[in-house]
Amino acid sequence: MKSGDKGENVKEFDLCKEYCIGCGLCKSELHAEMNQNDNGFWYPELEESEKTNVFLKAVCPVTDSFKKSKASGIWGDSVAIYAGHSANKDIRTKSSSGGFLTGIALFLLESKKVDGIIQIAQNIQNPIETVVRVSTTREQVLECCGSRYSISSPWLRLSECVEKGKKYAAIGKPCDIRALKRLKEYNNSYEEIIYLLSFFCAGLPSNNANKKLLTELGCVLEECKTLTYRGNGWPGYTTAVDKAGVEYKMEYSRAWGKILGREIHPYCRICLDGIGESADIACGDGWYITKDNEPDFTEHDGRNVVFSRTQKGEQLIREAVEHGIIEIEPWEDIEVLKKIQKYQYTRKATMGAKRWAYVFGGKKFPFYDRSVLKEYSGMISLKARMRVFAGTLKRIVQKRI
Repeated sequence: MKSGDKGENVKEFDLCKEYCIGCGLCKSELHAEMNQNDNGFWYPELEESEKTNVFLKAVCPVTDSFKKSKASGIWGDSVAIYAGHSANKDIRTKSSSGGFLTGIALFLLESKKVDGIIQIAQNIQNPIETVVRVSTTREQVLECCGSRYSISSPWLRLSECVEKGKKYAAIGKPCDIRALKRLKEYNNSYEEIIYLLSFFCAGLPSNNANKKLLTELGCVLEECKTLTYRGNGWPGYTTAVDKAGVEYKMEYSRAWGKILGREIHPYCRICLDGIGESADIACGDGWYITKDNEPDFTEHDGRNVVFSRTQKGEQLIREAVEHGIIEIEPWEDIEVLKKIQKYQYTRKATMGAKRWAYVFGGKKFPFYDRSVLKEYSGMISLKARMRVFAGTLKRIVQKRI
């Protein structure tokens, strides 16, 4: 049990119930029944018990306090930071950005370092939904190439995905990877999963948001065959294709900024890790900068900003480079990350202000280490923090949060 703000006692169980991200570990490890709410987000039906509370405190990403090492800054621990992309031109073009993680996944399989890649694929029965896949061939990995801005619960059947005597890499959202890493540390399980790979995440859109996207595109859900959120360029277009082969396109900036990003999971608004801090390798968009010091969203050859967060991840990158699978160069200007990943930087720097808005608004808030929030708050102006505080509190009062 934790002592909450305003004299309230907030338990891990209640916090998880409020903000469950639906990673699926409660289903896989506690055998909980999973249901979906009105927005399509998964959550477990759990009875509170000592066993459940211990598990949630140790494993659930919502209960992570984010105590960090002294060496890590706002971008998290890293061995090295690179600009990188797939050396294969077709993969680089098809991918959401530079195709770096696709290249790493292919290298892991083809070098026989792993037997399978646990990842998310589009549900062929419903293109706004996802399924979990263990990719064992090049073709299967390439079918998963690109972003899926739809609900995913990659660990729902984790125990069924892993075979004894085989080795795996897992690719997931930062919260998914954090949950899996915490589970491995908690009970020394899933030793077969030897690499953890992640990508930058700005939030998990709901099913309703995806339905709105198709409506705006002019494509009927029941007739939609495929939905590509990004790719075939950088950033490329959001593209739906119906069963008759008709294409419906929209600029990515509008698809995310005006539709998908407006209706995300409640926890995503207060998540302190959108940059894959628990992974061995984490990748984001390495946008170029305009003359006005803003991210350049015009079409370019894709480029990732790549964090090798562990020695294991760094070694893997080096070997993939030696085999000509990926190309890298050192990321020289760390300060420019504030501009090209402005959302990630600002979200972390203003999380302390959001916390106070949630406190005054009477809402539960994760048990983040306050010394960490204070450190991050010093990286942005008081004016910016007050603006976030006021805007967040207003949305809470209006019951928009």
